Amino acid sequence: MAEDYAERRKHQRIDVVQAIYIEVVARGSRHESENTIVKCETVDISVAGLKMLVPEAIPQGSRLNIAVPLDDWKDNLELEGEAMWVKPVEEGEGYWVGLRLGDSSYEDMEKWFRVVHRLSR
Repeated sequence: MAEDYAERRKHQRIDVVQAIYIEVVARGSRHESENTIVKCETVDISVAGLKMLVPEAIPQGSRLNIAVPLDDWKDNLELEGEAMWVKPVEEGEGYWVGLRLGDSSYEDMEKWFRVVHRLSR
């Protein structure tokens, strides 16, 4: 019997609907202008990743730069991650994307941990 993906999670997931922007880093791109910026919405978050609803398909394995708004969009938290899986929405439009965080600065990851901790209360 296949193990349920949700049961393998190491970190608590928190339901959070938040508009964010992601930059899909094109393979071999040397300039930001070669990358696609997509406005999407979080579905749930954890200290290690996010589940997002995006309007267009993103290739699985894509490297993503994530801008998470802080303080009513006065500042952004810059994170990096990888699209681990992509699935079409069952009913409606768009795609679910499971993103694993990684390779962000220590300072940004520390801020992210505080955001997740605050939202989990």
